[in-house]
Amino acid sequence: MSWSSIIGHERVKKQLKQIIKSRQIAHAYLFYGADGIGKSALAIEFAKVLNCESGTEQACDVCKNCKRMETLQHPNVKLVFALPAGKGEEKGDNPVAVLSESQVADIREQISLKAKDPYHRIEIPKANFIKINSVRDIKREASLSRTEEGKKVFIIFNADMMNTEAANSLLKTLEEPLPGVIILLTTSAKDQLPQTIISRCQLISCGSLQETEIEKALIEMEGIEKTIARLAAQLAQGSYENARKLALLNMAEERKDVVEFMRLVLGRNRAALIDTIDELASSLDRPGIERWLKLLQSWLRDALLLQQNEQTPLLDDEKKSICNFVEKFRNADLISCIQAVEKAIAHLDKNVYLHLILTMLAIDLRKFITETTTV
Repeated sequence: MSWSSIIGHERVKKQLKQIIKSRQIAHAYLFYGADGIGKSALAIEFAKVLNCESGTEQACDVCKNCKRMETLQHPNVKLVFALPAGKGEEKGDNPVAVLSESQVADIREQISLKAKDPYHRIEIPKANFIKINSVRDIKREASLSRTEEGKKVFIIFNADMMNTEAANSLLKTLEEPLPGVIILLTTSAKDQLPQTIISRCQLISCGSLQETEIEKALIEMEGIEKTIARLAAQLAQGSYENARKLALLNMAEERKDVVEFMRLVLGRNRAALIDTIDELASSLDRPGIERWLKLLQSWLRDALLLQQNEQTPLLDDEKKSICNFVEKFRNADLISCIQAVEKAIAHLDKNVYLHLILTMLAIDLRKFITETTTV
């Protein structure tokens, strides 16, 4: 991995490179932002560069330390994340040694997956919080003499998963920083961390990814077909992790459902439309409805581009339906249609009755499409 292999975050990369170049390294950094955007990838690369033998702001990828980081097995870099409680675990126990062989095997597998894919989310069965023994282990290891050149770096993934005891223990470590020891925390829920911990860290704000960045990465890194990559990027809310999950769903089939909904909205079979709304409202939860609405919005956006004689990549089996729609409803106010879907999505957050949201949307869409307007 290198800075260039991390998706987006050019501002943050520049910030981290400048920190390394200036040699003004703080004792603790908090990387915060939405889920799945690459906070841990940034933290891992930062730790790698800090221990690279080149001594520059760019890892060389060939020295002994860089090679160790390829497997996340560098003795100077320790990963801390939620672990299950060990049977009979007591204060001061090694947080891993108290676990069963199968649990330790799970941990090794998760670290291996994280090494291969920095966007992988480490998840261990029955691991609900970061244990106090894991945090105490940081203080113990930090106080030991270094056997390797470079910085001792502790990366705490999803730091908001620390329980109260663990957070208090970490605070003591942050209050008494040791030379050559750096603690990196990542979180998608900064407000859930104690303010005392936040105030003792340098804050690294990580914004959501751009749709174009996500689409490009899905195509180049995952081999996803361009049209599916574009759809996934549009629905991912700036999260690469979300986009990868969406790309694996059968979005082509879901877009067919959108086409059928539009057919019913513009047709005369009111009973069939009501049945479809009932089915949508009962079969999908609110996140599912939001995804479906965004697919509808994406379909309308493609229709708008065609209406304006602009090029847009389309799934082969939906080109005909969109082209026919645009040809039949030349004067449809598609901008208002897209805004109507946006309003429906906003109503989801207000816990408005799902049937009412979809019914009002159907009425609005029919009005904006069938009434003669100037676009």
